[in-house]
Amino acid sequence: MASLDDIAQLRRMAALDADDETYTDQVVGTYIDNLGSIQAAAGAIWGEKAAAAAALVDVTESGSSRALSQLQKAALAMQQHFTPDDPTPEPAKASFTVGIQRV
Repeated sequence: MASLDDIAQLRRMAALDADDETYTDQVVGTYIDNLGSIQAAAGAIWGEKAAAAAALVDVTESGSSRALSQLQKAALAMQQHFTPDDPTPEPAKASFTVGIQRV
C-alpha cells in the first residue's frame, strides 16, 4: 500500500496539485499499488495528461498567440522520461508444425 510520502512524491513527479479533483490521494495511491512503482505511475499519469491535451490546437487572435499543441508534446516527453525502455519482455513465441495430408 502506498504511503503518504509515496503519494506526495508522485504528485511532485506528475505535477499534480494537492487538491486535484481527478487525482485524489486514493487514486494516486492506487496507481502506485497497481503499477508497482512511483516511476511507472508517473509515466501513466503523464500519458493521460498527453491524451487530454491531444485535441488542443495553436490559437492566434488579436495579435497574441498560444501554442497549446506544445502541451501534448511536453506531456509525451515526460511520459517517455518516466517509462522504462523495456517495461516487460515480450513472451517467447513457440514454433509448431502442421501436418499435411494428401487427398
